[in-house]
Amino acid sequence: MLLVREILGDASEPRFAGRRVERLLVGSHDAAKRRLRGTTDADTDVAVDLERGSHLRHGAVLADDGSRIVVVERRLEEAMVVQLSPGLEPGELLAQAVLLGHAFGNQHVPVEVEDGEVRVPITTSRELAAETVRGLGLHGAEVTFGPVRLGCERPLSAPAHRHG
Repeated sequence: MLLVREILGDASEPRFAGRRVERLLVGSHDAAKRRLRGTTDADTDVAVDLERGSHLRHGAVLADDGSRIVVVERRLEEAMVVQLSPGLEPGELLAQAVLLGHAFGNQHVPVEVEDGEVRVPITTSRELAAETVRGLGLHGAEVTFGPVRLGCERPLSAPAHRHG
């Protein structure tokens, strides 16, 4: 078993060039856990025990023995991708983004804005997620579904609030 206590760097760094790469698939939900157990694509058993507040971002190097590195690869997850109309005035674009964030945050579903898209993990069903967007009346918004790597750079989070 390989015990990991720190993130060594990023796989794109020149110091890791030429190494054989083993990938540890990690979902967005597990990426913020400080303790995790998994198996790489080469069947290496890995136990992760990091400091609080650590995030297993896509490309993070967890181990380096000089000939191979163990790298975090974000798992593809089912998500709804909302592309807001690029022709909207800035104020309307902001208003639509806030509506999306509020609607899903109120359901405790995190949203991620990446490459001009709003990405929402599917926590119920495609139909319910799409119905939530339709109910907002976002003019010109395009909704698609498919596998996406979520939380590659930072943890997904939904706004925290109290009920009652």
